[in-house]
Amino acid sequence: MQHLAIIMDGNRRWAHENALAIVSGHDKGAQTLSEIGREVARLKIPFLTVFAFSAENWRRSKAEVNALFGLMRRYLKQEMPNLMSENIKLRIIGDVTPFPEDLQSLFTTAETQTEHNGSMTLTIAVNYGGLQDIVNAASKFDEENPDLFSDEVLERFKSKLMTSFLPPVDMLIRTGKEKRISNFLIWDCAYAELYFSDSYWPDFDVPQLQSAIKDWNSRVRRFGGSVNEKTTEISEQPAPTEIKSEKNS
Repeated sequence: MQHLAIIMDGNRRWAHENALAIVSGHDKGAQTLSEIGREVARLKIPFLTVFAFSAENWRRSKAEVNALFGLMRRYLKQEMPNLMSENIKLRIIGDVTPFPEDLQSLFTTAETQTEHNGSMTLTIAVNYGGLQDIVNAASKFDEENPDLFSDEVLERFKSKLMTSFLPPVDMLIRTGKEKRISNFLIWDCAYAELYFSDSYWPDFDVPQLQSAIKDWNSRVRRFGGSVNEKTTEISEQPAPTEIKSEKNS
C-alpha cells in the first residue's frame, strides 16, 4: 500500500454520547490521529492523508470553528518534535486564506521545517473540497486536446490539483458509521478500496487500523481488467492515473 486516506468522522457524536463538550471530541480525535499516524509510519505506508476540516465545516457554529482553529494550533506545536524525530513530512492542502494569520504561519512553518523528511508524508486537508479542487484545476488547464483521456492529458491535469504530489489513494477509511466519501479526494480516490468503520474516530485504534489493512490485503484490485483466479494477477494494464505496480503490498 502506498497511500492511505482517512475521513476522521464522529468526533461530535462521540462527545455527545459521552456527555462531553464538542471540543473534547475534537481533542480526543487529535490524539487518535497522533496514534494512528505513528502506526502508519511504523507500517511503512509512505502517504497518509486525512480530512480535518472540510469546505462545508464553515456551517458549524463560530464557537466550534474557533475551537477547531485552537486545536490545530495545539496539534502543530505539540506534534512538531514528533514529526521531526520520526522523519515525517507534513503537507497542508486546501484554501487556508480564510484562516487566522497566525495559523497560516504555523502551517507554513511546519511544512518548511519538515520539508526534507522522508519516511512518510502526512497530508492534512483543511478547508478542502474535492469538487472545488477539480474546478480550480480545470480553470488552470487551458490547453486543448482532442484525446481528453490520454495518459498525457490526465497527468497534466493531475499536476494542477492540490494533490498533485500524492499517488492515487489505495484505501479510503471512513469512521463514524457514515458510508460516503463527502467530497474528499474525488480524483485521487477513483480506484480506491473503501472501508467503513462503525467506530467514531476517537475510538478508532491501532488494532482497528490493522484490521482494515488486513481487509485491504485480502482484496483483488482489477481496475476494469480480468483476474486469473489461481494467481490473482491483473491481466490488463491499470487505469492511466494509477501506480504501475498494483499488487497489494
